[in-house]
Amino acid sequence: MKLQRVGKICRDGTTRRKFIASVAKVAAGASLASLDVSRFAHAAGSGIIRLGLIGCGGRGISATRQALVTGKDIKLVAMADVLEEKITGNLNQLKRRGIPADQLQVSAERQFVGFDAYQSLLAAGVDAVILATPPGFRPLHYEASVRAGIHAFLEKPVAVDAPGVAQIRASTQSARQKGLSVIVGLQEHFDRAHQEFFTEISNGAIGKINKLKAIVRLADVPRWALRTDVDKQLRRASTEMEFQIRNWYPFVWLSGDMIVERLVHRIDTCLWAKGGLPQSARGSAERREHSGSDYGNISDFCSATYRYADGTELLAEISGFSGARKSDQATIEGEKGVATAADRIVDLKGDSIWTYSGPKMDPYQEEINQWCGAIRNGKAFNTVDQAADSTLVAIMGRTAAYTGREVTWAEIQSLTETFFSHNPKSFQDEPPAGPDKFGDYLSPAKSA
Repeated sequence: MKLQRVGKICRDGTTRRKFIASVAKVAAGASLASLDVSRFAHAAGSGIIRLGLIGCGGRGISATRQALVTGKDIKLVAMADVLEEKITGNLNQLKRRGIPADQLQVSAERQFVGFDAYQSLLAAGVDAVILATPPGFRPLHYEASVRAGIHAFLEKPVAVDAPGVAQIRASTQSARQKGLSVIVGLQEHFDRAHQEFFTEISNGAIGKINKLKAIVRLADVPRWALRTDVDKQLRRASTEMEFQIRNWYPFVWLSGDMIVERLVHRIDTCLWAKGGLPQSARGSAERREHSGSDYGNISDFCSATYRYADGTELLAEISGFSGARKSDQATIEGEKGVATAADRIVDLKGDSIWTYSGPKMDPYQEEINQWCGAIRNGKAFNTVDQAADSTLVAIMGRTAAYTGREVTWAEIQSLTETFFSHNPKSFQDEPPAGPDKFGDYLSPAKSA
């Protein structure tokens, strides 16, 4: 698949900044109370928004609950997952968390299980869908939802490889033509503290930006399940596909590695501050301590240094070492001061220039508020381009780290290397990356 050229939003920093500023303006100014409910045109004119959930894990259920609390007009009518217990268990969790029964209209016939369950759900008459499976599936499910004319909320990242990002971009063009509202779960763009923080930077609080840092340090490499636990739960030996799906984070074809799945938030923050995209990246990745079979084939350390045309550098680094002190921060260094996202800006002496003093808000809830509001008022709202940019920048850094060479923005746009190479049909299928004779997985990183 040949990647498309990124549009003006990607190549023109000023345009990208204006686009993101417009998203922030909508997020800051819209109010659910002011929406014109008389313009509802959902569920055959009933005024009801019929919601479906594809991927019934923790994040999917949280986003679903956030959508349901925005108004009684939203009804959850269908759920899909490859694991049946995810559907039944989390539907009960929604009930326990106070969602009224009349908003939970998921009959047994609308609980779809299997790798093709997303197709059945999209054909079940839903108006909007939350896509919260492991990100490797995101381009496939998004393309199908757009083809069906369904509004979508996509959890980040939007893909795990460059061809996947290209598929996302093509689907987004179609979504705009159909007037669909689509947003991606980069919730900082809906947070007032972040909005005001970047307004200060844009207005020159720290002067010309010289360096950006996106740093995340975890106390360990995340994993969802041990193979022994999976086998114990199933009361039999799990297939390789079953194990990897149940423990998806440590596998590149499903998560994209930590730099794509987790660090994309902080990378996105730095791109927001700079207002444009880097032209090249160099990096390194390795596994220092997590090489057992339960840790899949992702890195436990990945670092990329991006360079902009004007010489500005962005250092993006993520690690997951046992017992490490946790940190999660984006820092913007300028000629007049330093800004730490998203609440503090100091001058070169360390004296405060600005601190956020406004009201605290839940950006996760606010992004869902805006999505549901856009569906209600019939004004299409789409944030996918910015999320596609940030995801592809993370993939560029991962590619540089895996190969140990410089990778340019022009190259990553046309890269055909895929990790999510096919759509699995069953748990009997072989995943793209299997274990060696010792039960361990070969890391894609050159240095591993």
